[in-house]
Amino acid sequence: MIDGSLKSVLDDKKISKALIKNSVEKLNGNKRLFIISDHCDSRKPYSKKLENLGKVRDLNSNIINGYTTLESVTLDENKKELTLSSISVQSNKEPNFITKKELADYENGKIKNTHRVKEIAQMIEDDNYQNISTVLYKHLQDQSKAYKAANPNVSICHVHDRGCDSAEYLEFITDTLHDDAVVRAKKSRNSNQTKINPKTNRTIKVKLIESKFKHQKVYLIDKMTMKGRHYSQVKCHIDWDTTIINEKEYSVVRVALIKRDGKPIHKEPMLLISTLKIANYLDAKEIYHIYLHRAKIEGVFKFLKDTLGWEEYQVRDWESIKNIIAICFFIGGYFYEIHSELTENETVQMICNLARNKGKITHHFFLEGLKLLLYAKHVENFKKENNISSEMFKQMQAYAGIEEEI
Repeated sequence: MIDGSLKSVLDDKKISKALIKNSVEKLNGNKRLFIISDHCDSRKPYSKKLENLGKVRDLNSNIINGYTTLESVTLDENKKELTLSSISVQSNKEPNFITKKELADYENGKIKNTHRVKEIAQMIEDDNYQNISTVLYKHLQDQSKAYKAANPNVSICHVHDRGCDSAEYLEFITDTLHDDAVVRAKKSRNSNQTKINPKTNRTIKVKLIESKFKHQKVYLIDKMTMKGRHYSQVKCHIDWDTTIINEKEYSVVRVALIKRDGKPIHKEPMLLISTLKIANYLDAKEIYHIYLHRAKIEGVFKFLKDTLGWEEYQVRDWESIKNIIAICFFIGGYFYEIHSELTENETVQMICNLARNKGKITHHFFLEGLKLLLYAKHVENFKKENNISSEMFKQMQAYAGIEEEI
């Protein structure tokens, strides 16, 4: 069922369709939705024989072995209810994977390998090739179409990190999907402003992150927590303006957080580009707050990797790898679906307490508690099957440093 050898299979495409269908049914009553999407590498640094084993980056940006996944979660109009809505799994070593550079080289006649030239030509003719962009666009389009088929009047805003601030992506969102987007921009992006380089006396573009914005506002954040650190009396400097990218106008928001001692929390301000129009300070602040919700998908990734062992699969064939990754994401979606039960059900609370949760009722402690219950059941079965006496069991516990409580 997993490796595709049966007539009836459970593959990554079916799982993604099921996730989208569930999201549509769950969120159909909303007038506005926020789709947060991001890539998450499945890192296999020590693997060598996995099928279609591609190249990804580790946390230090070093190139290692692994696979690329693209996930989406959807927030309701109040930004409170989170649903895992879609997953795509890919490898840059798949036979039909053509990078943008390779595609450009093909179009410019720079590829010398005649066999590869024929392969690319055939894939283009059959429309059977993929790269990071084609997978992303299909991934987003499938979700947008599904939500709008159920509710034609729904407004959708896509939220992305750096890497999606290109004109191509922004135009795809506005012209093809007819949706909106909030995207974090790279600090290398140029503005429409220019200056004279004093060393060369030549006119150069001013970086957008360093340019002058027309509008500014400073407001006070009494208390905030970021990456486990607590801050108080933080000044939020928020600037907003518009910029032209490929002859189209977009809103830009720049945000800097300043501590009480006058030092910035981050080395660089946050720079956001959006298709949403800004009429006043509240609109600019809303764009900033929309982007902050992107942290929710990072929480999903952490849960999948730390708790569900997302990168610990042992299968080698490509179909099984894709499907196991997708199934894991689907299971993660289930635990997010039962969030209310985790916090309200007395039995679930006790299972979390079993995992020494210090009063926290979370997906992590729920799974840890279940794991301990399974261990306990396994031990009881072992004792019965081997007729282990109480005295023998005490001796076994002594080897583990476990002493009977007095």
